[in-house]
Amino acid sequence: MFDVLTGAVPPAGRLPTTQYPSIYTQQIPMTNMSLRPGENNPGRTYKWYNGSAVFEFGTGLHYTNFTASISKALEQNISIASLVAGCTLQHKEDCAFNTFDVQVKNTGIKSAAAGNTTTSDYVALGFLAGKFGPAPYPKKSLVAYQRLHSIAPGANATANLNLTLGSLARVDGMGNTVLYPGDYAFMVDTQPLTMVNFTLYGNATVLDLWPQPPGDRHQNGTYFIGGFDGYTETVLNAS
Repeated sequence: MFDVLTGAVPPAGRLPTTQYPSIYTQQIPMTNMSLRPGENNPGRTYKWYNGSAVFEFGTGLHYTNFTASISKALEQNISIASLVAGCTLQHKEDCAFNTFDVQVKNTGIKSAAAGNTTTSDYVALGFLAGKFGPAPYPKKSLVAYQRLHSIAPGANATANLNLTLGSLARVDGMGNTVLYPGDYAFMVDTQPLTMVNFTLYGNATVLDLWPQPPGDRHQNGTYFIGGFDGYTETVLNAS
């Protein structure tokens, strides 16, 4: 712990949760499990919370500074039909979309007194944001990450952040994984340090169907059947 506090062993962790302000407990009942913000709900998790977090998900501290850039440009307009046509896997959400090669550089000191001598790890976080699928839209979603080890001052390292078609998809009300047309932004880190914008066009396409219950499913007694509201059925039958 002493080595961490003095910088002899530079930490490079990331906060895995959202640190809400104290007033958050007064803004939403703890029995309300809705993630999306509403009239009396500021939302939950980094994807939906619309307040000012004390520390947001993915916050990390270093004893040095980093910059990042994406070395390979991505086509700006991409056809959904072409993405799906080139996918031969049974589960299309597992098919590759793109690998973003992120060049990370340790740019050095945070104060003149410290000296430009801090070697540090860096965790590259890849987030996806944009307007695609039905509203409301998540603020952003973590889709890839990689830890780079021991980057010396002035040195570079490359994080290869792999995205699949599933990384771009959203889940509809029936549980199906759907790839939607719209505007997308791939961002590195929480600030972000760098980003790439692209557009998917064409028709919304289902990548994976979620199994649905049979249409004629029913029950006559009160014995619980998983995934079925037996109490409601019994009341309806009785009435």
